[in-house]
Amino acid sequence: MDEKTPLVSEKETPPNYPPLDYITAAREHGLPIRQSGPIRKGPQPIELPILAYMKSHRVILASASPRRKALLAQVGLTNLEILPSTKPENLPKTDFGDPFEYVRATARQKCLDIYAQAIKENENDKSKGDPDVVIAADTVIVTRAGQILEKPRSETDHIRMLKLLRDTRVHRVLTAVCCMAPKADASHPGYEIDSLVEETKVFFAQETDGLPDDVITSYVRTREGVDKAGGYAVQGIAGLVMVEKVDGSVDNVVGLPVRKCLQLCEKVVFRQGQESGGESEGEEEF
Repeated sequence: MDEKTPLVSEKETPPNYPPLDYITAAREHGLPIRQSGPIRKGPQPIELPILAYMKSHRVILASASPRRKALLAQVGLTNLEILPSTKPENLPKTDFGDPFEYVRATARQKCLDIYAQAIKENENDKSKGDPDVVIAADTVIVTRAGQILEKPRSETDHIRMLKLLRDTRVHRVLTAVCCMAPKADASHPGYEIDSLVEETKVFFAQETDGLPDDVITSYVRTREGVDKAGGYAVQGIAGLVMVEKVDGSVDNVVGLPVRKCLQLCEKVVFRQGQESGGESEGEEEF
């Protein structure tokens, strides 16, 4: 064959290659065929003034919780400085009138501790500057009888805790958020601070409805809930095998009510000196 002779003449058309077997079978049975398309890009980041501010300033999350960090990362706050408070969480529960006061006081204590620590460190090392926003949070479980539960202390305590939550069916998750920012006019005390408490009700399945003792024991041995208030992770296995329903904010149960947290940051940064616009708090009947 001459090298200049084309493999297919202009008057000829290339042969139609037989379709793949699965395509033929699908057509024979009248099934629709989805054609491959371009890869879709993920959603664009949400744009809010407070997020723009926090992305360009020094923001400290006073918590070692990877869940709180991940929740804030979902709204674009991936550059947070993590500086957990090492101050003992030993406030006497009997000193407070209700669980709302207790959890709020604990979050406030963490926030003040880390803010003071960051200011002191900046006196010796000016490279970072003073903190522009500090966020602290604390989460507790409140049983139907009003008992405050935090993290389980042992496997035995863990099993006992989950059985209690199951047998009483419904409990409350309280997360206190406290935010601080330096005052623009440097007036006393030099910072703006505010806090709130978010409440969510969580309903557990019952023993006769798929949650017998052996399921609880098996869950405890996964170690998923060892570092969590109440001893369970609603975003993990527990949400599939133990939790029946959630009444309220799910991210609050995970550890941080993100929308309320951003509102609080906006208040201490942009609306300094104004009264808190947070919702009133108080106990409500189950």
